[in-house]
Amino acid sequence: MTMTYTKIKGIDKEVARVSLGTGWFGPEDEAVIFDLMDEYVKQGGNVIDTGRFYNGGKSETIITKWLKERGNRDELILVNKAVHHYVDENNVHYPEQSRVAAKYITEDLEFSLKNMGVDFFDLYVLHRDDESVPVAELMDRLEEHHQEGKIKAYGMSNWSLARVKEAAEYCNAKGYQGISVNSPSFTLADVEKPRWVGTVYADADYVKANADLGITVMSWGAQSAGFFVPLWKDMNADAPQDIKDAFFTERNFKKLARVEELAAKKGVEPVNVALAYVLDPRFEVTVSIGPRNKNELLSSLKALEVSLTPAEIAYLELKD
Repeated sequence: MTMTYTKIKGIDKEVARVSLGTGWFGPEDEAVIFDLMDEYVKQGGNVIDTGRFYNGGKSETIITKWLKERGNRDELILVNKAVHHYVDENNVHYPEQSRVAAKYITEDLEFSLKNMGVDFFDLYVLHRDDESVPVAELMDRLEEHHQEGKIKAYGMSNWSLARVKEAAEYCNAKGYQGISVNSPSFTLADVEKPRWVGTVYADADYVKANADLGITVMSWGAQSAGFFVPLWKDMNADAPQDIKDAFFTERNFKKLARVEELAAKKGVEPVNVALAYVLDPRFEVTVSIGPRNKNELLSSLKALEVSLTPAEIAYLELKD
């Protein structure tokens, strides 16, 4: 398989369209994680996606050790995030403790730079939003840190389209470098209920609107948490409640049947078709995936070899 790349405003390197998500990373799984990260780089990947509060803060720690041992920081694009609600060392979330404010952008940035022993992040993303906070406060602080050289490019995750447009217009008016990426969850599945507080699930219209603004969508959850593997076959299957609440609808199981049908015709796994839908070149979308081992990574990357026609895209979207 061959990695594919795109360009993102503010980043000099070509950006792999599949980035390595590290939300579950921790020192206790060092051997598996090092093997996974080595394989990802071997396959042409160059985007490592982490955040201060990933896995209660453990993710940054193990990535830092790998970076130091491999000595390859300059070859990679490091993505980090700010203003997530508080998460303790046991990975317990406290969504009522909102941290969307300029002071927390700076706090999280300075913490993560020091924690990871790096001088800058290639891409820095606001992990959540609070619509009571003016976009000016947040964009001013991001641009300030960009001008300092601490972040090369910036954007947001889990923002409504209206807020993204407002922030983009503000940045343009101020002459800022502006928003490079927006990271909602863009997936073939329709999501009935967000799995986490404050997360945003996008459809194709949302993605196109970002493209029209010159913003690259970096989708998390593009594989629908295993729904299209498929891990569950029908509405009566046993699954975690958050998965059922999010994905268990007759419409999604109809999409799953069509994914399996196309996968059989193309000689690939169903999850490859579902991921190929997100990566289809109608948009310059990138995805962040969270494989648990090397084999899962290699399986996911096969989606890069799957081509879908416009008619097949419409078929998967149940538009016929």
